[in-house]
Amino acid sequence: MLEKDRPNRAVTPFFQIFGGRWQRLSGDAIHMTEGAGHHRLEWRVLSVLVPLVAGAAVFDALWRIGGAWLAWGGVLPVLFLLFHIVAIVIGGKNPLAQWQRWNLLLAAWSVWQGWFANESGVRWAAGIWLGVLALNAVSALCLGWRFLMVHPATCTAVARWFIFAAIHVPVFVVTWLYGWHAGLVVLPVAAAVWLCGTFLPNSRVFGPIARRVEGKDVLLTIDDGPDPVDTPALLDLLDQHGRRAVFFIIGEKVRRHPELAREIVRRGHELGNHTMTHPVGVFWGLGPARTRREIEGCQQAIEEATGTKARFFRAPAGHRNWFTHPALQDLGLELVGWRKRAYDTIRSDVDGIVRDLVTGVKDGDILLLHEATMTSQGVMKGVLEALESGTPRVKKTEAPDHHAALPDS
Repeated sequence: MLEKDRPNRAVTPFFQIFGGRWQRLSGDAIHMTEGAGHHRLEWRVLSVLVPLVAGAAVFDALWRIGGAWLAWGGVLPVLFLLFHIVAIVIGGKNPLAQWQRWNLLLAAWSVWQGWFANESGVRWAAGIWLGVLALNAVSALCLGWRFLMVHPATCTAVARWFIFAAIHVPVFVVTWLYGWHAGLVVLPVAAAVWLCGTFLPNSRVFGPIARRVEGKDVLLTIDDGPDPVDTPALLDLLDQHGRRAVFFIIGEKVRRHPELAREIVRRGHELGNHTMTHPVGVFWGLGPARTRREIEGCQQAIEEATGTKARFFRAPAGHRNWFTHPALQDLGLELVGWRKRAYDTIRSDVDGIVRDLVTGVKDGDILLLHEATMTSQGVMKGVLEALESGTPRVKKTEAPDHHAALPDS
């Protein structure tokens, strides 16, 4: 089963974006942590920042009321009382409500301290909290973007044209009115985001992508088939080692060799969609119509040849375009990336390729291999032997469960 993104229990936008993946729990641990308790790192950070800034605010207020003696002598008891009032009297019943109240109080004090209050010695604390606010504001924008990329109503070709226009038209208007210097302020940022979403194989800028699988084994994926020479040999090697794999195949090749596609399925492996013509040099820049034709054409070829529907899609070279996810949503496909690859399509050193693929591999990793190359059979043999031997290069916590290696519905 492909590993899904799960909430990490963070209540602040920053840690919702950058707080790391949800950790697997079981039994009572799940019940105790769902909806209760902060993300662990977030809790540690806030448990320092909130008392620090709140303490500075209390100290400043006491200093203004009664001078240094009252400030130094009363900061701790008043801070202690303040925490109880916020937590019990006006506090919420969960960490999100608590965060909202503290954030509102400290934000109001920080703005007052920074822009309206007389000079004091605690503006550094106001600066810290204004920095927290800025980070969370940027993170909230990222969350909003992620929502647009995954919500069915906005994950459409039409909606993405509107989003594209909403981003670029104002930039060009500013450039037209105020010159190219003004445009340079925004265009590089937009271009960097666009390039990351397109050319970083596991980027989630344009939508979700699976990079790992659940279970205690790795998942082997083989691109660019079926091939009349390599496919039968790779199937035999997989059978010898009792492993299953996902073959991301090209629609045109399926048309030429439908019997190979059927043989892959007959031997218990999964077929994945790898476009109709594998336009590796241009797929990243295709429009919505051509993108859909490439994906839908391969989907039809697989179904006509085998009677089965592919559930997974991998873009050529991992380079998606702006319209890939809407097409995948319409066709019921999931985008699959990888955790380790060794560029076996352009290298000839089999031992080096195998070493790069298996060194440090962990349970749940997706490995990317190719067929129809000079090294494909040697690479597959070396990887299978390394995984089976359980050498120190391969991290395994349990004996491999070959039935769990293939993604389930």
